[in-house]
Amino acid sequence: MMATNSTTLGIVAFTLVATLADGFVNQLLSGSSPMVVSVSPAPFHANSIQPSTTFKRLQMVSFPEDSMSSSSSSSSSNYEKQSRQNNSPIEEDEQPPSSLSSSASPSDFTSDQYERNDGAFPLPDDMSVPKTRQLRWEREKLVLSKFANGDELFDLRHEVASLRKELAETRKLMDDASKKKGDDAVALRGLKRRVKEIEDKILRVSGRDAEFAYAVLLERVEKAESEGDTEKAKKIRKEAEEARACIPQLNMHGLWVGKYGENGYEMVNITYSGDTLVATKVTGDQNVPRGEISFTANLSPRAQFQTMSGLEPIELNARAARQWGKRYLPRHVGKGQVASEGYQNAQWMDGQLILVGRFFSFAWVPIGHQVFFGRPSAELTLKMLREHQEEEMMKDHVAVMREEATHMMDETYWSERENNYFEQEGCFE
Repeated sequence: MMATNSTTLGIVAFTLVATLADGFVNQLLSGSSPMVVSVSPAPFHANSIQPSTTFKRLQMVSFPEDSMSSSSSSSSSNYEKQSRQNNSPIEEDEQPPSSLSSSASPSDFTSDQYERNDGAFPLPDDMSVPKTRQLRWEREKLVLSKFANGDELFDLRHEVASLRKELAETRKLMDDASKKKGDDAVALRGLKRRVKEIEDKILRVSGRDAEFAYAVLLERVEKAESEGDTEKAKKIRKEAEEARACIPQLNMHGLWVGKYGENGYEMVNITYSGDTLVATKVTGDQNVPRGEISFTANLSPRAQFQTMSGLEPIELNARAARQWGKRYLPRHVGKGQVASEGYQNAQWMDGQLILVGRFFSFAWVPIGHQVFFGRPSAELTLKMLREHQEEEMMKDHVAVMREEATHMMDETYWSERENNYFEQEGCFE
């Protein structure tokens, strides 16, 4: 009975959160804050897909790109040089702090000191932490401290955008000054100095962006491998993995539950193929069944920084920001699958993955359908899996009868064995 009550409370709690999120999204749609798509509780069908005309476009404030020609390889080398000077996360000769090699006893560290670190197992406060776990926690804390996150990250990116714009303007002034006859050599040197200062500041500020660092590190890995330096490539790849661990959208592995309109709550399992997020249905419905992909999203920072194809975050109004504790909701381009009943006419359409703190949503943009996802409890996970299995069996009457027959045969076998049926003398003996 206790397990049942716990499961019921878990379902109620998740329902309240999902309802609150749906209300929040609708509030954005009807208020002054822009949103990506409208929320429609109706189930989607491929044979009735119609474009939605109720979307509000987000006022895009794209990051201005440097208009002057410069190769990505030179940017990478400049960033590498700057990172050596500023202890950036991709420094090749980086050494762990002295605390990592401390001779302190493991008993000096308890789990309550690391409760806010990802991967920390909730041990009792009085239980000592093994030295290996302690070192891993300290390393993770060190890496996380190097990168900006949340609203700070988007403020940082706006600062970089402003610097890039200033850099383009300063370079234009420098080119104009150099073309004039009798140009002022002092003024020209001043402009060159200013260009160098802006470039250094852009690299220094960008070094606190985990996605930028990860993209640059991957380029350096490829360069080292092309040069045949496997040791260097291995070392840089490890740094790239550390930067990747600080990017929220690349660390969403595992089970999530969301409400697919009238189809009810369904469970998906998120995995990654490289930097592409893949959400596979653990429990399905009559449209897209279990085992099929529900949606995907290419989250590679390299593609976004090289092509500037990333979406601007959703900026919340003051009231919503107070409610959710943040001003910006990151979002990423994706593809969502839809189908008619019986998994017929399956097709892919444009979508958006939107991060909302510890939750996220995926929007099928053309049909205005959006599903809000949260982490399920252990009780809710088992309940959904058990109910889905029962539903699948009920749909297949042959499977039900086969299972029942097998059960009856098992019961007969053990009943006869208990009565020594197989040890009795036969009637012809």
